[in-house]
Amino acid sequence: MKLSTLFNKLPDYKMPYMLKNGEGERYLFGRQLATIIANGMSTDNLVEMVIISGGKGDSFPLHKHLHSHEGIYVLHGRLEVVIADKKYLLTEGNYAYIPAGTSHSYQMLSNRTQFLSFTSKGDVSKLYSIIGEPYEKFVHPPKAVQEPSIENFKKASISADVEFILDTQVLGTSQLVENGEIPEEAAPYVLEAGEGIRLVTGNQLHTLMTTQANSNGEFIFVVSEGPKGEAIPEHYHEKHTEIFFCIEGQVTLWANGEELTLHPGDILHVPAHTVHSYRMGSHYTKMIGILATGLFEAFFRTLGDVYDDYIFPSEPAPLRFDRVLQNLDILDLKVL
Repeated sequence: MKLSTLFNKLPDYKMPYMLKNGEGERYLFGRQLATIIANGMSTDNLVEMVIISGGKGDSFPLHKHLHSHEGIYVLHGRLEVVIADKKYLLTEGNYAYIPAGTSHSYQMLSNRTQFLSFTSKGDVSKLYSIIGEPYEKFVHPPKAVQEPSIENFKKASISADVEFILDTQVLGTSQLVENGEIPEEAAPYVLEAGEGIRLVTGNQLHTLMTTQANSNGEFIFVVSEGPKGEAIPEHYHEKHTEIFFCIEGQVTLWANGEELTLHPGDILHVPAHTVHSYRMGSHYTKMIGILATGLFEAFFRTLGDVYDDYIFPSEPAPLRFDRVLQNLDILDLKVL
């Protein structure tokens, strides 16, 4: 089956697939809409991705995941998050990383708030089908339909990797996110937009926001920015899966010989052994990459150089393919 025929269906087994903005499995809880765009079945329990949208005052109670690490990237609006008893105010482009076993909750502070939540393994996203109801529309409603019951939260704790800590409040004022440092271990942290480990490859800027060290090797999270340019060489990986998610601009991708175009909110899932390539198609393009496992971090560090600035260079930097060729045996990269 061609990828272009899978614009609105989340597959029930691991395969290459594309979803257009808003498509996926949608569940409504209260006024919030959860759109599942990757789950345990579609990625073979490597990673899950859910887009959560709602309005000012919508929230989610304190909870933790016993086995799954979670990342939260704000797409629109303002989001107050509690992580390990500390409050942070996240705005567009801010990022929070929550390792397994860490208590956390959130409250939306804008009339339209939307964020991307992704978790490792494949046992978290099913909670939305338990606390919510299937929803045919693509945008959250103006008013809450039905708030989740305590019983539904208890059922989710039994069936999904989530443990709720109900009737607990964390007091205090949230802090605006201004951090730019990533710890060298699996510890909670937040990052201001643009912060992280910045590496430049040619005219593209790749910002590592979660490393192998943070996820115990399970995945990496990278934001890539660049101008309109040429396609990178076709290649495939033997051991890891890639997920492309367009934030701004336009990205042309090729997967198994099929040409696809990602616009903001579109996703392409590329499992191991899938031949693929991409080209940034707008004067400013920004996309997210989630790579599981995290072993591909070595490629970015080998091909790229540490970069001090926050926008890609006006003149392309050298591409260090000499270093890549010297380390092909450890990079899981098969170039056609």
